[in-house]
Amino acid sequence: MANERETEEIVRSRFKGDPLYNAIKLDEQKSSIPTIKECLATASKSQTGKPGYPEFIISFPSLPNDLIIVECKADPAFHGDPKGDFLNPEKYAIDGVIHYAKFLTPKYNVISVAVSGNEEIGVKVSSFYHKKGSEPLGFTQEDTELLDIYSYMTKFNGETVARNIESEEITKIAIHLNKELNDYSIPEYERCTLLGAILLALQNEGFASSYEKDAKFVKRDEVTQEIVAIEPKPERIAEKIVIAIEKVLQDNNIDSHRTRTIKREYERIKSMQISMEPTIKKKRKGSREKDNYVLRNIVLKLDQTIIPLMKMGDKGYDVLGKFYTEFIRYAGTDKKTGLVLTPPHITEFFCDVAQLDKDDVVVDICCGTGGFLIAAMKHMMEKAGNNTRRKNLIKRKQLVGIEKRTDMFTYACSNMIMSGDGKSNIYHGDSFSSANKQKVKKLKPTVAFLNPPYDVGEAGQLEFIENALSLLQKGGRCVAIVQTSCAISDTNEAVNMRERLLQSHTLEAVFSMPPDLFHRVGVATCIMVFKAHSPHPEEPETYFGYFRDDGFVTGRKGRVDSGSWDSIKKSWLSSYRKKKPELGLSVTHSVTAKDEWCAEAYMQTDYSILAKDDFIKTIKDYVVYEFLRKKIPDESD
Repeated sequence: MANERETEEIVRSRFKGDPLYNAIKLDEQKSSIPTIKECLATASKSQTGKPGYPEFIISFPSLPNDLIIVECKADPAFHGDPKGDFLNPEKYAIDGVIHYAKFLTPKYNVISVAVSGNEEIGVKVSSFYHKKGSEPLGFTQEDTELLDIYSYMTKFNGETVARNIESEEITKIAIHLNKELNDYSIPEYERCTLLGAILLALQNEGFASSYEKDAKFVKRDEVTQEIVAIEPKPERIAEKIVIAIEKVLQDNNIDSHRTRTIKREYERIKSMQISMEPTIKKKRKGSREKDNYVLRNIVLKLDQTIIPLMKMGDKGYDVLGKFYTEFIRYAGTDKKTGLVLTPPHITEFFCDVAQLDKDDVVVDICCGTGGFLIAAMKHMMEKAGNNTRRKNLIKRKQLVGIEKRTDMFTYACSNMIMSGDGKSNIYHGDSFSSANKQKVKKLKPTVAFLNPPYDVGEAGQLEFIENALSLLQKGGRCVAIVQTSCAISDTNEAVNMRERLLQSHTLEAVFSMPPDLFHRVGVATCIMVFKAHSPHPEEPETYFGYFRDDGFVTGRKGRVDSGSWDSIKKSWLSSYRKKKPELGLSVTHSVTAKDEWCAEAYMQTDYSILAKDDFIKTIKDYVVYEFLRKKIPDESD
């Protein structure tokens, strides 16, 4: 006889093993959330006016207005009332889940899932969507298994929402691991190398299946052969990580020169504290030494959280690269060293600005961790559709990078491997060297993306743009994000560099970007767009976009999308394509090397958006500023 507890266990196990389990709150036949309790206070299926709860309630800390609820029945015969009127909630799973959804929709968007049956007699699954404040929608489809949380959110709320949940979880894991390593006094530059090594090693099945036992060293009594102690052996797992990396590089056909460079960088983990000492303690006052399983625990954390995310959904393949970039962004971004990693939504924006196509060849002459190349690869692969031949060409010949820093070169190669290939044309060395330039030119690049190092100054950043343009085919597109000072500096060096650029190339556009785009670094930036090898005409009007609000908000976990980025990006791109002035958003103007290349210099103020409160706030801010500057006498003195 069918047992409903078995059906509930199927659901429970499915969600507890979900890659996004740590991003949700799973309640069974109850809820600790006051609003849910209020909604279900009279929701008894027997209609007695007493409280009633579905078998499972999934809530999202990052999405407080969304729920997934599940009702179960043991026998598929009681999956749904054949009449389809949803009036028998006690008897049928579909009727029951619709019943509870009606009580919750005044306050929530609800994904309702009805599950019946078990593994022996087969499982039926039906899902519905109920938008907050509206009537429940009709039956959507019947499945033979539960979907994962990412798929349900994509199906009903769109991929943007699902990816935001995924990104939130990735960021949370990255912050947690950075904090954990910081507690053990692991410096930032070592953390990036350590995480890169572990992530790459976990691509090797042999290492992934054996690392836990390699973390222990068992001592036996010589006479009785009984176990007398189990001691941590972190150096053993560090050695196995390096061996696994070498196998991964071999499996991906990485040439011997790159393999030596990457392996040399990752071998550094063997000399780190967490790989050498049998005991370790946190740097907090009063902390005690304990057995050193830190390295093993970091591997375990990544294996249990990031690897499952990678296998999730149609686009799970890029999760490793996304996490890796997020971790490095948190641990390694450093304005002083010139390393300022470009936010992922901006790397994707570059692809749209350049109107990247499947036939383009993309180069980044200071590729860092490979963020632009990964964005370009994903964009071009989508454009290629089902064309397998073109997809292989994109990976083998259409993604080109140069990186001078050995650690960044290693991260870029690793990132590309973990994101689906494309690493074969990343070169280690100086992008200004004739040897590297010749290698790149042979591949005939048509598009250049770059975020040059900021420690080289305004003229130096513009020189990187010039260098990238020199590698492109005639008519190629170059998109670069640089410090705003590059566009407005009146130093002889900066003006001369702008003059050199205009003599050989056309300045198509400059976008003024949000002031806190590079969170934690604090640098004002703009995006410059050039057409290669077409001297800037005397009279053309360059497009200047005032793109100061990208819809992202800054919080405890950095800058996150408030939900409006997609529409804002669409508006920006539409304005740029039309190249027509729009009040408050854009302006066109003819410029020379001596002029300021920014929208603020030429835009008219949109007074229609100003209110009395804006005026009052500005006056108050100015008075406070003057007081703090001691330009207003303190009358209390």
